[in-house]
Amino acid sequence: FRSRNSFPYQRKLCIFALKTMPSVAIHCKASISDGMGHIYRQINLANEIKKNGWEVSFYIPHFSPAIDLLTQADFIPVITDPKSSIVEYFDKFFDFVILDIQDTAESLIYSLKKYTHHIASFEDLGTGRNHVDILIDCNLAPSETKNLPSSTRGLLGTDYSVLHPDFAYYHTQSRHFGTCLQSVLISMGATDPKNLTVPLTSFLLQEKLDLKLTVLIGHNANITPELNKLSNQFQLLNVLGPVSNMAQILWEHDAVICSGGVTLHEAMAVCTPAFVVNQVAHQQTKARFVEKSGAAINLGIGAQYDVKKLRETLNFGKQKLESMSLQAKQLIDGRGVFRVIDAMSKLT
Repeated sequence: FRSRNSFPYQRKLCIFALKTMPSVAIHCKASISDGMGHIYRQINLANEIKKNGWEVSFYIPHFSPAIDLLTQADFIPVITDPKSSIVEYFDKFFDFVILDIQDTAESLIYSLKKYTHHIASFEDLGTGRNHVDILIDCNLAPSETKNLPSSTRGLLGTDYSVLHPDFAYYHTQSRHFGTCLQSVLISMGATDPKNLTVPLTSFLLQEKLDLKLTVLIGHNANITPELNKLSNQFQLLNVLGPVSNMAQILWEHDAVICSGGVTLHEAMAVCTPAFVVNQVAHQQTKARFVEKSGAAINLGIGAQYDVKKLRETLNFGKQKLESMSLQAKQLIDGRGVFRVIDAMSKLT
């Protein structure tokens, strides 16, 4: 039984709940040269904190693929000018500001503190990293926290790689490999800024005729005609556009040729051996570390990748593939997004 007077009281509680719902502003970069990894990562985070009742606002530069991706995820972004400070676009106070732009300046962090209680920054190597509340960098060793001031909590290491929750599911599934490499995925990032996809595809098609090959073109439509032409010539080649089930696609292939960005961590999470052709110099450090751990093969950078080494990887057998898969399983479990949210929630 409910009295008539209980309903106004319930309505007041609902209004109070709406007013106290945590709010977060996410500012990240995206472009042909920067790629889409920052956007994908922040959408993974935003979707989960939205489930927890957080109000999320995105601030990004004008880049059509990023805008389309956010719109499909039911986020309407505020478009910013890269030459302007992000604070010029804020018209309210936020509980949290998340930066995924790298290399922040100390002055930017202090200007943001007028608009938020807390600041988190991803993979930040700028001077501003020492003045944020949380620094998240899955590329740094946990021991690097000793280099941070006591006021900054470091969430460092692969435990804090922010991936879609699907990766945590596939991480628990058993992997099985045949006697030799039977299927390979090529994914050089959403924009493939160095245009490596077509040359790599052509090389594999000529090198191993019986290999099932899947190529992701992401948001780089310029390479579509040439890949479609190859697809018509080679029955075992499958060309796919942007996909929403990346975890499943990676899990279904014996190996992936990828750059040293987000896709490398995604492959490790689902225990898929990775052959890494880095797009930019800073990815080399990560690729070398992962190779040393036994979870991947570092082929070098750009068009100067090690062709001989790649040719050797195509002849890997069951034992080598299983070893790489098991090593990858030890490094990333796909639950980093939940650890980051937990750290943020403890501050609000």
